[in-house]
Amino acid sequence: MFASLKLTLSPRCPSRGEGTGWACALSQRPELLLFAVLLGIFNLPLLFGSFWRSMIFVPAAIWEGEWWRVLTYPFVHATWYHLALDGIAFLTLYHGLAERSMLRRLSYVAAAGAGSLLVPCLASSGLSTHGLCGLSGIAHGLMAVSALEMMMKSGPRSPERHAGLLCFILVVGKASLEALSGRMFFAFLHFGLMGEPVAVSHAGGIIGGLIAVGLLRAFKSSDPVL
Repeated sequence: MFASLKLTLSPRCPSRGEGTGWACALSQRPELLLFAVLLGIFNLPLLFGSFWRSMIFVPAAIWEGEWWRVLTYPFVHATWYHLALDGIAFLTLYHGLAERSMLRRLSYVAAAGAGSLLVPCLASSGLSTHGLCGLSGIAHGLMAVSALEMMMKSGPRSPERHAGLLCFILVVGKASLEALSGRMFFAFLHFGLMGEPVAVSHAGGIIGGLIAVGLLRAFKSSDPVL
């Protein structure tokens, strides 16, 4: 929902030879293709009116040895509407990251994914009943990271810095209210097509993303990274 605030720092193709639109995006962020393929594969059951239940995160299943759910849960979605909202937000925010290192960008995704999983495990009693799936927690983490990038890469009084600060306050405030109330902020827009949302996962994604930013900045070296 806040992705438009990040467009001013979105990467651009330096020359016409690299193409425009998706060709440009893939030339700069080739891993976007992998994410798109994974979303397509793990949501094929939606074409038949179901979703891939054996790939979502369920604590009891993990204890029984189905460890792959820890890796696959973000890519599974309960409905086409759920997939559209999460998928578009995630891909847009990922492409808009100012970070040039693929390794660091993927670290943001991994950390946000870990946070959006670990925090609900500690704070949500409904996780064992309904499970967890979807990219919304990771998307919230990337939104917070994007807002920090805007603030850190802009002048102290620049419009971009103010936009980044506003974006950060909005996304953190939204996730905080959801975590405290246990309800999604825009639940009236779900139309019963979002399964059983785990509100605290958004806060977890933000926490994970911010931890990744802090750690990577603390250990950042001058050597080039992929």
